[in-house]
Amino acid sequence: MSIKRRAATVVASLGITTGGLFLAAAPASASAQGIWTCNAPTYMTGSGGHAGASLQCFGNSWDDKFNVAVTCKRWDNGYEYRHDGNIVQTGQVSTVWCDLNARIVHLAYVAW
Repeated sequence: MSIKRRAATVVASLGITTGGLFLAAAPASASAQGIWTCNAPTYMTGSGGHAGASLQCFGNSWDDKFNVAVTCKRWDNGYEYRHDGNIVQTGQVSTVWCDLNARIVHLAYVAW
């Protein structure tokens, strides 16, 4: 099976979290099998003030994989960059961290 990489945006920002489940839309060319369901992201602060987030998503097959990705923004100069979390199987939790002195401004998942 070839690996297809699809990115879908989960509308979430720091300080805005919703309870329960929400559905993230897959690209228009993807079939209904490409739609993932994710729990609301969990935002956290790590050692030294690192901003982090974790996300649990559910695909349609036992071998589906995904990772969480965030856009981080530095406090001092406004520079934005992307960090990717660990790639995990469906139903597991992917976690990602920003560098020190940065906050999360955007969160998404990447389906593999």
